[in-house]
Amino acid sequence: MSGAKVISVDAAAWRDAQASARDLAKVRRDMPRLLRQVERAAREDVERVRQEAAARQDGTDRALAGLSEQARKLEDETGRKLREHGERLAEGRRELADQGERLAAEIARERAERRAGLAAVDARVGELRGESDAAAQAARRLFGDARTMHDAIRDTLPHDRFAPGRLERLASRLDVARGNLEAHAAGYSLSQVQDLYLDLSELRADVERLALEWEALRAQALAALRTVAATIEDNAERPIAEADPGVVLDVDHWTDGGLAALRDEVARQVDAVADPDCPLDAAELRALISEAAPQYEGRLDGLVERAAERIVASQLRVNVAEQVVAVLEGQGFAWSGNTYAAGDERREFFSRLRHRADGGEVVVEVAPDGDGPGFTLRILSYEDDPDEAARRERSMAVSRALRAEGLDAGDPAEDAAEPDPALRDFDRLARPAPREAAAGIPLVKRAEGQGPGRGARPGSR
Repeated sequence: MSGAKVISVDAAAWRDAQASARDLAKVRRDMPRLLRQVERAAREDVERVRQEAAARQDGTDRALAGLSEQARKLEDETGRKLREHGERLAEGRRELADQGERLAAEIARERAERRAGLAAVDARVGELRGESDAAAQAARRLFGDARTMHDAIRDTLPHDRFAPGRLERLASRLDVARGNLEAHAAGYSLSQVQDLYLDLSELRADVERLALEWEALRAQALAALRTVAATIEDNAERPIAEADPGVVLDVDHWTDGGLAALRDEVARQVDAVADPDCPLDAAELRALISEAAPQYEGRLDGLVERAAERIVASQLRVNVAEQVVAVLEGQGFAWSGNTYAAGDERREFFSRLRHRADGGEVVVEVAPDGDGPGFTLRILSYEDDPDEAARRERSMAVSRALRAEGLDAGDPAEDAAEPDPALRDFDRLARPAPREAAAGIPLVKRAEGQGPGRGARPGSR
């Protein structure tokens, strides 16, 4: 018969431990200091957006200073509406898409009215053709306005980003109109030049509006991501209630680096959005706000929950070892030490006992079963003259004691393999693996307070 007895334990019935895990697993989101920092950064972003938009619009206005009086009135009104739109965005109003659509519709209506007014002029084109000087003057004036608008868009607005290809197509039409004027077909070019100017004016309004909305979305995305980053930092270490002062739940440690990976991912996203050359378009920024940021929050919830469950499960393993040690002490054994595999509280917990009469040793191994509260208990006997009946009774007594504590402990089962003699060497067992030692993996800022040290009995502090 084997000297290894295995008892499977479902710890779901340990209600106090479950309650502790639930308390630890609640992500803190009431963090006034960090939220004030995020809000201050958001206000700075909004002010930056406002100043950049004002500077861009001022530059466009200067570039349009050469427009004719009639065109100037139209563009001044468009500029006024764009400034009002920018101010509403800077005030933090959230309906960006609705605001933009309303503004675009309003500008389009004005353009339609403008085209209708020019159509009335077209009705007189026959007369203008008869008045070649008047026709030429009107066409050349509009052509000059179109060229001024083209140059202003080219030099002051991010048209390549927000309306790629449109200016190039209008530039080709501008060349055709110039050719017609130079061919002395001014009267016949008037309608063509009118449409060209209005299309350029519409492009100017579209680019400015889209740039304003993109910057506002970018500021919102930054605020959402920075809120996630602040929440991650505030929940990286959680004080453990009813534990010694200074004992904390190190979420990154208990998630095997999961929190650091999430922190780095969010930080990279913050850097990408904060970059003035941010490559994300408006749809991608909206997705960051409405989808990615909440998903990051959900992942943080899961990580904190996992860390809480694992640290409570680690304490459960120590508590179970204490129960087993107490049973074995009643059978003539004396406790002689304990340790964690590789000195890591996330792994197996071991207690060692020696029989007072014959010197035989028993090693109690409590191993985690995944991330939950369940675990596997092995009682490993190392005796020169083994007594299988005594081993069996020893294991049954342990199962009964665990059931009395509210644990769903099964009957002992034989382990096919004989106990590994190396598990008796606690100095070697506690030694970190070379890779872990080189990495300097911490033991959770005195979170070893969750279990006993090597020189203390299980359950002691």
